[in-house]
Amino acid sequence: MEEDVLPLICAGVLVLMAVCVVVFIILNLKSFSYTKRTEGSNTCITLTAKRNLNKASVKVSVDGEDVTFERRRIRKGQNVDFVYPSTKSPAKLMVEVESGNVQVAEV
Repeated sequence: MEEDVLPLICAGVLVLMAVCVVVFIILNLKSFSYTKRTEGSNTCITLTAKRNLNKASVKVSVDGEDVTFERRRIRKGQNVDFVYPSTKSPAKLMVEVESGNVQVAEV
């Protein structure tokens, strides 16, 4: 009876480890996180780097004019704030990871 249980326990442990690895990969898939908040008449986008980033830029239309804010060489764990006058149009956040991969988010 004990000989039949041991392979089941080993298989269960392997499945559990595989699930943990997949969850870890999915949670760390994004290179950054961001929050958007309104402070009076301004909007603030705070970008937090989860790994080293080559470049981050925010493109927004303010009073009919396209305005772009850019920051280069952002290190892992660093926070960057982009502050601009509040508008009803969404902003476009573009982040380039050191490998050259560009990720875009509408905020």
